[in-house]
Amino acid sequence: MRLLNAFRADIRFQFKQGFYLVYVLLTFIYMIVLAKFPHEWKELAVPLVVFSDPSMVGFFFIGAIVMLEKVQGVLQYVMVTPLRSIEYLLAKVLSLTILAITAATMIVLVTYHEPLDWFILIVSITLTSSFFVLYGFIAAADCSTMNQYFIKMIPYMLLIVLPCFSVIGFSYSWIFNIFPSVAGLQLLFGAFNGIGSKGILTLTIYLLIVNAVLLYHVKNIFEKIVTKGE
Repeated sequence: MRLLNAFRADIRFQFKQGFYLVYVLLTFIYMIVLAKFPHEWKELAVPLVVFSDPSMVGFFFIGAIVMLEKVQGVLQYVMVTPLRSIEYLLAKVLSLTILAITAATMIVLVTYHEPLDWFILIVSITLTSSFFVLYGFIAAADCSTMNQYFIKMIPYMLLIVLPCFSVIGFSYSWIFNIFPSVAGLQLLFGAFNGIGSKGILTLTIYLLIVNAVLLYHVKNIFEKIVTKGE
């Protein structure tokens, strides 16, 4: 019940702060641009857009959310409620991941008309988006202003995004799959272009493990840096 209430509160907070309006506008822009792409380009362009935008929305939004909650004293309020740290974090992950799934689904439905595996698509977006939410929280946790976060997020993003270029033809090697972003992109491409059951199982289990480990790590960061003010 606490998690459900926290989830609802996050939805209301994000809507009130204009996150949904901004994202609806961005999604429509992507739809318009992709709709004008030649058919043969869409097999590459649509998965990349779905990965780079909806799948990573959490990374950019979580920083803004944490900054706003610090300024508005929401975190201090959380500290004196029965809400547990893990529930606070899961509510953030769920709300932003659902936003990513919704946006990705709309983009694909409108711009891509070839057969694809919707189950793999949703799984890949879910696991990739949740990873980026948690990863973004690490970058934002000890920042006190949005400017600090914008500066800090650049090396964080480069570290995790640059290896993804290996997937689209830049000297790919299986070793790059150690990066969760690459594993997520591989799984996402599999939804559009096909992927073996072994690949699905391996990538999914790996991303589940990464998310679980990262959630535990972020929980410790939240309790140490955010709630205790260290």
